[in-house]
Amino acid sequence: MASVSTHGNQDKGPHLPPLSKQSLLFCPKSKLHIHRGEISKIIRECQEESFWKRALPFSLVSMLVTQGLVYQGYLAANPRFGSLPKVALAGILGFGLGKASYIGACQSKFHSFEDQLRGAGFGPGHNRHCLLTCEECKIKHALGEKEGSQPSAS
Repeated sequence: MASVSTHGNQDKGPHLPPLSKQSLLFCPKSKLHIHRGEISKIIRECQEESFWKRALPFSLVSMLVTQGLVYQGYLAANPRFGSLPKVALAGILGFGLGKASYIGACQSKFHSFEDQLRGAGFGPGHNRHCLLTCEECKIKHALGEKEGSQPSAS
């Protein structure tokens, strides 16, 4: 446990502001657990995996099926451009459906990451104040109030 002297010098990490600048809205636990790098890594993984695992295959399959339907005569080819407009539209729709179909997988990745940080200042339910009241926080806040309320003997 951190020791606190009576002169106001405290053991604090380089990431914590001084007690005089801390408010009730400051939570040292939440500040330690916000991993922006992890979040950006999950976003990159979701973008890459949704492209390679869903969007590209859906797009290629829909384009091949559309070309096959035009070739077999089930769909009429454009007299000027041939099957290109239908195949391009099928590719775009397949790409969009593939990206949209991967949303659930990305959400589950974020939910598993949020479960690891539950109560640590992460997620939409966190409104920037300390949800966890630890004994160390109570002691530091009480010492900060005592230092601020004592009249100075100048």
